[in-house]
Amino acid sequence: MTAHGHAHAQPLGVRPQLHQLAAVGATAGAVLGLLAGISELTVGPQIRSWVGDKLDTTRLGLATITLSLIALAAAIAWLRRDSASTGRNLSVFSGLLAPGLIGFTTVGRLWYAPGVLLVLASVVISNDLRTEATDVGNTLSAHWLAGLTAVLAAFYIFLGATALGLAGALGILGGVAILATLAASSRLSHRTRLLALCAAAAPFAALTWWSVVTPLLAVLLITIGTLSVTRNAAAR
Repeated sequence: MTAHGHAHAQPLGVRPQLHQLAAVGATAGAVLGLLAGISELTVGPQIRSWVGDKLDTTRLGLATITLSLIALAAAIAWLRRDSASTGRNLSVFSGLLAPGLIGFTTVGRLWYAPGVLLVLASVVISNDLRTEATDVGNTLSAHWLAGLTAVLAAFYIFLGATALGLAGALGILGGVAILATLAASSRLSHRTRLLALCAAAAPFAALTWWSVVTPLLAVLLITIGTLSVTRNAAAR
């Protein structure tokens, strides 16, 4: 084994103490985020100064819970990994950083502790990505369509959190369903993945047809998501 290969493998097999602590911290941050989301959802109107003076604490509470669940899944994947490919590191990094930053806009002061823990953990794992710049570039090149679909799904969740009534709930659920479809794509048939994307994106767009953003976003989600799963199926 070359010196370069040994240096590349060491952080994966040895699991440095800093990475272990960061993964535990990320898990704690996600759990605290869940508690923050549940608090906003249940008693938000009574503690508005702690939830950023939000008016719609129900939708934003659900959004905060969703973000925390995404972060928790990423943290658990980091804790349990028996190998750490560049793709896995990139997924964990995104799963910690994006919720960590977005949460500051959904639940205000209650997100300070979980947000800091998640962002700090993403900084630690980014060190692996920094030393794997070539592999990161290759991974992004191979999966950029899926990454773009995930970004659009996160935006769907955000728009759902700002909408009212059934439409808002369907926006949040639709975005989460799209992320779940991407995560489970290797275990689903090609047709099932395509149907799931359509079923997840269409209801929110249909109930907000009078706007420009959500129907356009639904079209982009279905189109880019379809291209993503088709490309991945062809690659396999």
